[in-house]
Amino acid sequence: MSVSNDSVLFFSKLGPVFVYPLGLGLLFVLAGIALAARRRPRLGRLSLALAVMILWIGSMPLVADTVLGALEGQHPPRPLHELPSADVAIVLGGAIGGSVPPRVSADLSDAADRVLQAARLFKAGKVPRILVTGGNLPWGPAAVSEAELIRDLLVEWGVPHPRIEIGTASRTTAENAREIRAVFDAAPFASALLVTSAFHMPRALAVFRKAGLPVTPAAADVRAVRPSSLTVLDLLPDAEALAKTTLAVKEVAGMIVYRTRGDL
Repeated sequence: MSVSNDSVLFFSKLGPVFVYPLGLGLLFVLAGIALAARRRPRLGRLSLALAVMILWIGSMPLVADTVLGALEGQHPPRPLHELPSADVAIVLGGAIGGSVPPRVSADLSDAADRVLQAARLFKAGKVPRILVTGGNLPWGPAAVSEAELIRDLLVEWGVPHPRIEIGTASRTTAENAREIRAVFDAAPFASALLVTSAFHMPRALAVFRKAGLPVTPAAADVRAVRPSSLTVLDLLPDAEALAKTTLAVKEVAGMIVYRTRGDL
């Protein structure tokens, strides 16, 4: 029996959940409860202790900014005047949510800096055109593709509609690269600025270059900001820090999967 692409995509999103700090910590909690129920209290306590350790360490701002900063530091953002001119800017999705109820308009995520970066590149004269790639996950509620939402936002921010081209079929970074490869095969683009979040840039850049696309990184959305001096707060659990650590783990897991599949 064949497995649909949507099913493969679903399980590729579901599987890594249990290697993220929260998912892994909860697995150890469940294991501890099960061991205690089986009258193995010492192993149960050890499992619960591991769960606390994983969640605490993953929630520390010091750890979060260190691991996420290691990814962002590979291709750090550069001032506009230092970036080269190119034929086009390529903007990856993952920045905007649809206007599903109770929203009355599109919702900008933390990664919306990607869209702002593209608008700034256009207005600074660095690129004459913008390519946007980003479809919706099949189980998502949005009826309008993210690429369309990003295009509309770019127009709202002053980029002329005819200067924007969109691809609405791709749902992953690898699919983004294949979709843009097809555009490049049909258009006379010789160079491009790749716009995505700084933490995602190492994987995206490797995938796009593996696809033979002449891209230069133009990172945005920097999240790891290290303080000038440490305080006790940098060692205490923080929900935002846990989210940053999870992003870093997700990217590393994505690199491993992509390398195994030959996408980078």
